[in-house]
Amino acid sequence: MTNSGARILVKVLFLIYVGIVLFLCFFNFSDSGIELPLTFLGIPIDKVFHFLMFFPYPFIGWLLYRYSRHLGKYKEFALSMTFITGLLFAVATELAQKYIFTDRAGEFMDFVADVIGIIIGSIIVKFIGEWMIKTIEKIIPDKKQ
Repeated sequence: MTNSGARILVKVLFLIYVGIVLFLCFFNFSDSGIELPLTFLGIPIDKVFHFLMFFPYPFIGWLLYRYSRHLGKYKEFALSMTFITGLLFAVATELAQKYIFTDRAGEFMDFVADVIGIIIGSIIVKFIGEWMIKTIEKIIPDKKQ
């Protein structure tokens, strides 16, 4: 895959996504005056947000690996690498909340919600990943052709 326009788009989307997740993980919302319901469908709302924050990771991470020039023959492992890096990202955010940011608390159940989002996202990517590539290639044609 040599589509430089798509490669740049995916990198920018990944950086924006990571920035948003880090902001949501480390910003202290208790001082913001925002009031949210405590639960959604009986699930604690913070767990729903953790799921929603990490659900997109497999989509964006997989595309990042697939458009990488450095993976070469290892592109077949893109989903496995995306899953592993997603887990590491989730662990890192929870540990940072627990040990670095004093006004936040890293919780194991938040990590579980993160992992569920990563698992479900990864399963979906397994089935629609190639379609995503074809769609991106249609939207952003390679300039070299």
